[in-house]
Amino acid sequence: MNIFALKTCIPVTRISLDAILAHRGANPSEARTFRHLFGFQEASTLAEDESATATFESLLQQTAVQLTQAEKIDAIILVQGLPARSRRQRVDLALLRQRFDFIAPDAHLITLNQQNCATLFWGLLMAERMLEQGKYQCVALLAGDTLADFSLAERYVPGCTLIGDAFVCALLRPGGGERRVSGIHCFHHPAFWQGLDGSREDIKRFYQSHDALIDMALRQYPAEQRKDAWLLPHNINRLSWQTWRRHPDRAHQRIATDLIGQCGHCYTTDPLLLLDTHPPAETGQPAILLSVGLGGWVGSAIITSDTFAEPQDA
Repeated sequence: MNIFALKTCIPVTRISLDAILAHRGANPSEARTFRHLFGFQEASTLAEDESATATFESLLQQTAVQLTQAEKIDAIILVQGLPARSRRQRVDLALLRQRFDFIAPDAHLITLNQQNCATLFWGLLMAERMLEQGKYQCVALLAGDTLADFSLAERYVPGCTLIGDAFVCALLRPGGGERRVSGIHCFHHPAFWQGLDGSREDIKRFYQSHDALIDMALRQYPAEQRKDAWLLPHNINRLSWQTWRRHPDRAHQRIATDLIGQCGHCYTTDPLLLLDTHPPAETGQPAILLSVGLGGWVGSAIITSDTFAEPQDA
């Protein structure tokens, strides 16, 4: 399966870390500590006149230029980590299907929203299975969340992360190309079932298990493949990745964390946002997409390019 078209949108509007923590009742020293330890400066957000629907419409139009003349999108998978039906978060896929001629009138519509930030990988796995069946030839994967309709305090997870808004549209076909997707793995660890609703102790326990969950996901790939790959992960925070890399066996790993200070942890979209700026066809190395979500949801996949030799199966 290949991502033959990929477009992303990180809204230009920003909310400062200080403003978000103030709504949480935090004092300025907590903001300074959080910024220093975790690397967050601000969170991206939709403006008042923007919405997830309008953003996805724009991204679909941008990716559709790479469709062949006779090709149509015959399935749409909407991936959202936050199953909230707020005004700007809600997306009506049936109306979206009617709006564009490049989407088949009977295109299959699916919404996934139960695996927190790792929901992206359940979406990729579903797309892979649909394309393998042969009934579908072009699947649009729409991923993205907004907290713009909620209190600013909802963007702050104490001792863990800062949530921003971002959106992605990926068009997938069977076969290979510059962004060949394989090795999709999805796991659930019910010991962390509390998710975002957990207490500080629950979230602390999840955070303390973060390294072990990462390693479990990465062990699904051969050591030689892992060694040279770029890790394109969820932007949970800077400290998490610094801590993970302190182990001698991990110190060499290339990890893309560029977006943490720019827009926050953008939930389902982080790995694909990073893939857009670290494509294997340009880096010359495979990329491992990875998310470890509150609630114990873990997903990963490897991206390779047919423009250089692919790693061999273990």
